[in-house]
Amino acid sequence: MKSEADLRQKYLDALERLEQGEARWSKLENVLRLTVGRLCLAARGRSALLDAQLRTLGDLIRRQGEAEQIEGCLDPLSRAIAALDAMPTGAEPASAAPLERRRIPQPPAASDPSGAAVTAEDEAQQAAARAQDPAGASPLGEPSADAASDSERDARIQTAMVAMLERLALLPELRPALAELLHERSIRDLKADELADGLERVARMVGEQRSRMQREKLEIEALLRQIDARLEELGAYLAGEAADHDNAQESTRQLNLLVMDEMHELNTDVQRALDLTELRARVRVRLETINTHLQDFRAREEERLSTQVDRTGRLRVRIAELERESHNLQRTLQEEQRLAMMDALTGIPNRAAYDDRIEQEYLHWQQSATPISILAWDIDRFKNINDAYGHRAGDKVLRVIAQHLAQHVRGTDFVARYGGEEFVMILIGTASDQALVAADKIRTNIAKIGFHFRNKPVTVTASCGIAMFRADDTPDSVFDRADRALYRAKETGRNCCVIL
Repeated sequence: MKSEADLRQKYLDALERLEQGEARWSKLENVLRLTVGRLCLAARGRSALLDAQLRTLGDLIRRQGEAEQIEGCLDPLSRAIAALDAMPTGAEPASAAPLERRRIPQPPAASDPSGAAVTAEDEAQQAAARAQDPAGASPLGEPSADAASDSERDARIQTAMVAMLERLALLPELRPALAELLHERSIRDLKADELADGLERVARMVGEQRSRMQREKLEIEALLRQIDARLEELGAYLAGEAADHDNAQESTRQLNLLVMDEMHELNTDVQRALDLTELRARVRVRLETINTHLQDFRAREEERLSTQVDRTGRLRVRIAELERESHNLQRTLQEEQRLAMMDALTGIPNRAAYDDRIEQEYLHWQQSATPISILAWDIDRFKNINDAYGHRAGDKVLRVIAQHLAQHVRGTDFVARYGGEEFVMILIGTASDQALVAADKIRTNIAKIGFHFRNKPVTVTASCGIAMFRADDTPDSVFDRADRALYRAKETGRNCCVIL
């Protein structure tokens, strides 16, 4: 019973975590939808083709459209943006008809000696003129404030998109969606269409994560229903056992009463008997009656015991089935947990596994002060490999280098794919100077791997940043230091290792 209660509590806790995660993803999805909708409104007015695509996308966002519908709008939107970029500088937006430039009567300044007030009719005329000529020139022939604000609006949109991607890049779940987009660049170096592509990838990943969590929630709910059914069967058995126990006690009590009554009557008959023959007859009758009561009691007990044995047998069968299901479920959960901690492409642990392992090693380091070094690896110029030879070649490079890193660490150490072309190592009992020696050896061997693409040899190198746990360090702070060391290695020419 205790193991069943523990199992039930375990899955209730898992269900609660899934619900919390689903709520967080749902909130993030709503924020992204709201942001995309506002960006659609802010970007209108550049061309008729772009406006049409933005209206379609905005309508889908407002109607809470499915991810597949939104994804279907991305290619036409990208083409519209590309067409906008190809427009000659200073060309009129396609959505605007040729306008007749007109001078708008200006209201007199406050210091105007005439002091003539602007009438309502003048304001109406000016408003009508502005409606007909939204991008019109000022009375002096200079660009109007509305026209000048277009570039400011675009700058504000791009700034907002950059700020949003920088905030989203801090989330572990969304970092892989942006890693491929960045490729050693800063978010602030991205163009407008690249920023939009980043937001699209993030929104797609949010939808996928939400769908996956929903599936896991449904699976756990089904499992809980099965456990509830098994617990109800066990409860019914225990209730039947309690009822049988009560019935046995009642049957025994009734037998005692009957026997006591017969014994009392027998004692009375003995006192009233006039001769031995009559006494024998009375005793025989009483003994036969007692024997009848005992036979009835034995028959009831045998029936009760037979029912109990049958019910106990059925319960044993159900318990055996439940144990098999529990063992199968445990193996399935262990396998799913193992797969959840593995990177599907490279076959080595993923970011989640690293987060779990570094917390364990951090607690051990606090207790024992055993030196621990963190190594942040990055494949040099990985984007060039993807661009020149395709993503399949890039995937092959990731797999080969991941396996190479995994094969060149000790059994007590740890290596994982952190995201994109980044990997991370945890070297236990290794100071930073020792980690540098090991990292240089691994780096040299990586450069010697014989990659061939399109029958041409290609040299692939990697850079490494090294940091060791210090006093007052946390897992995040030591990784940030290793990450800064990695970028310093990149800045000093790549294919090298740096300690920080």
